[in-house]
Amino acid sequence: MRVPVEITYRNVTKSDAIEKLIYEKVDKLNDFHDNIVSCRISIDQHKESKSSGNRYHVRIGVRVPPGKELVVRQKSAEEGTSESLRTVITEAFKTIIRQLKKLKQKQRGIVKTRVNSDENADLN
Repeated sequence: MRVPVEITYRNVTKSDAIEKLIYEKVDKLNDFHDNIVSCRISIDQHKESKSSGNRYHVRIGVRVPPGKELVVRQKSAEEGTSESLRTVITEAFKTIIRQLKKLKQKQRGIVKTRVNSDENADLN
């Protein structure tokens, strides 16, 4: 099933290459969770930072049942660096994939548990 995607650009010129990258990444999200209801992506560049470097902000919001919303906010590393928008988008999607994997494990009841320190003492 294709995930409904809503992309918003603020102070960033819309490009076919970036849009294609986003749609490729969104299509891969279904591999990590079957029931994604929506995906909202916001790409922003602060006006004051254009002269000192590309400072991008990417926000991804993914909704999955029952009423859960996962949100990732990713920024360019530091002002003055020329970290590309593609890199910021890729890092944001890596983070949302980790969150989707964790949520899916939690929903299935597969949760890592810690071994109690008292039990460890008995083993020695």
